[in-house]
Amino acid sequence: MGNALHNDTVWSNKRFVRLFWAHAISLVGTAIGTAAIALLAEDLNEGSGPRVLGYTLTIRIIVFLFLGPFAGSLSERIGRKLQMIVSDILRALVMVSLFFVNGEWQLYFLAFFLHLSSALFTPIYKSIIPGVVGEKLYPKALAYGTVAYNISDILGMLAGGLLIFYFGFKIGFGVDAASFLLSAGLIAIVPFSSAGRKKEKQRTKVFFGIRRMFAVPELRRSLMLSLQVSIVGGLAIVTTAGYVKNELQMEEAFYPVAMAVMGIGAMVASLYYVRCGLGTQKIWGNIILPIFLIILAATALFKFYFVLLIAWLISGAGQGVFGIISNNLLAKNSVENERPHIYAAQFALSHAGWGLSYPLCGVLASVYSFAAASWACLGLMLLTMVPMIGRRS
Repeated sequence: MGNALHNDTVWSNKRFVRLFWAHAISLVGTAIGTAAIALLAEDLNEGSGPRVLGYTLTIRIIVFLFLGPFAGSLSERIGRKLQMIVSDILRALVMVSLFFVNGEWQLYFLAFFLHLSSALFTPIYKSIIPGVVGEKLYPKALAYGTVAYNISDILGMLAGGLLIFYFGFKIGFGVDAASFLLSAGLIAIVPFSSAGRKKEKQRTKVFFGIRRMFAVPELRRSLMLSLQVSIVGGLAIVTTAGYVKNELQMEEAFYPVAMAVMGIGAMVASLYYVRCGLGTQKIWGNIILPIFLIILAATALFKFYFVLLIAWLISGAGQGVFGIISNNLLAKNSVENERPHIYAAQFALSHAGWGLSYPLCGVLASVYSFAAASWACLGLMLLTMVPMIGRRS
């Protein structure tokens, strides 16, 4: 596979390669840092780790939703390159500061700045890639981004487990900080066009991206796809661990296997999708939503681990393909100067879906059952189909 990937034109683009590795390195560090933060939460208040993590997750959603739209406007003032470098440096400083945390409020305070810097980095990074690789190669760049995300997550968790086992969980903060500094260094040597920065009179209003997301039909469709991904993704992230341990009565080790299967589904489907012809891609786009409904019903009706594995494999595949379609719609329906605003708006608004699915699935699975959460997600998925009735996909 390695030779096949490097024979692709996208890998001859030095700007893309540097940006890709900058993001991939930071993703590995983030996975390691996430494991360390989870252990820090438990260490601060033994037995209350899930509650503390729940609060930090709430902070994340609030920051992404309400401050994410400002990423585009800020990039016009200071430039996209400087914004990404400063965001990486800020994240590195936050990770170093975590070494000295000894109270919950300190963790919440640092979590705010960690998520703020991510909200300023991620949409700008995504908005740059279409202009770097061009429209034709953009879907392939998205597919490789999906692969990088899932592999980095798996490798990061494995490496994090080993490092934490031998050196303690605080080593994860140092590794994560180093990954952000490496990312900043790689971004610093990437040449950027000056198109992202505007003079005062030319600057776009903060909520331009949000208005465009609702005004343009194809951008609304992109947002709807992201909402559908958040429904099935939120169900898996929040409920799988408890379902495997408490309802299926299986060892905890089976939980990461199920999540890894979802990641594998996303990687394989993404790479396959971008190699298909337009006709096959259209079929994929049309069948994924009905398949989401089927797997939600199957997991609710059939209480077996192998059913969960098959469902999560298919769910991961659908999420990977929908991610490519959604981002491709963003790129095709915007010009370079608009993209920081469009991607920032999509980044913020899509997290409203996660902000709904996380607590809904968590409460239903805890109070009632995994099946109740699955049925609720199926109902939400049906609601997302209402705007599509009578419209061409």
